[in-house]
Amino acid sequence: MPEISFIMPTYNRGYIVLSAIRSIQAQTIDNWELVIMDDGSTDDTEERIADLNDDRIRYYRQVNAGPGAARNAGVGHARGTWIAYLDSDNELFPEYAATMLVHLNSHPNAVFAIPRARRTLELYEDGVLVKSADDSGDTPEHLTVKDIFMKKLHLDTNGFMHLRRIFDDDIRWAEDLPAMEDWDFAMTIGERYPDGFLYVPVVLYHYHQRYGGDGIVSNSTYRTWAETFEKIYQRHKNDTLLEGQTWYPSRVEKWNALQEDYDAGKLPPYHLYYFQPDQP
Repeated sequence: MPEISFIMPTYNRGYIVLSAIRSIQAQTIDNWELVIMDDGSTDDTEERIADLNDDRIRYYRQVNAGPGAARNAGVGHARGTWIAYLDSDNELFPEYAATMLVHLNSHPNAVFAIPRARRTLELYEDGVLVKSADDSGDTPEHLTVKDIFMKKLHLDTNGFMHLRRIFDDDIRWAEDLPAMEDWDFAMTIGERYPDGFLYVPVVLYHYHQRYGGDGIVSNSTYRTWAETFEKIYQRHKNDTLLEGQTWYPSRVEKWNALQEDYDAGKLPPYHLYYFQPDQP
């Protein structure tokens, strides 16, 4: 049985998915499996994956239902003790799995863990990269489970690892959130297992936040973020670890105000926001 099951949701990413897959194949340990959940792709994703001819990789299709549903379905097919996630447009570094297991084996009470990341913001126009910026400082050297609830980092799915057995406790990815389902998922686990969080302060993957491309985030609006912060607050407002938070309602108010400025012609579309030198 594999020690780690990697879960990779994908949708019309045939042009880039092989880079993500090969980063898993390049791991320095072999005791893993990769479960790819195709969320209703209409491109050549299936054909590209079939050409890999790797028995450790299993491919499944579902009717398009979003990344949360795809990850939930993927975990349902997983056999590993640990579940790790990688989106189809990012890459793990070769030592990711080995390093995570060394740290987890040194902390037997750990239930879920995240490592540091190399983060790059990328702006695309007509499929061509026109601007990029290093955002790696958004992953701190130290992090506690309380910090997650306080929104002291940009938490993302990639590199996130948890015990398979938490699904037996009926913990699932939210399928109704337009964004930040990874933050919601971490808070859900953290409230249930407040002493089970482990931060691995080692840079173990490359996260590409692509704007102007085909991702959900890059095609969001300012209002999307206001609505998402509101929904996440309502989902977790009674969590004890959320006591003392300062991001609600300020984040909701900020993004609603930015949407109003955009509607008034004072701001560019959301996918250009982080590349403006005078962003509010």
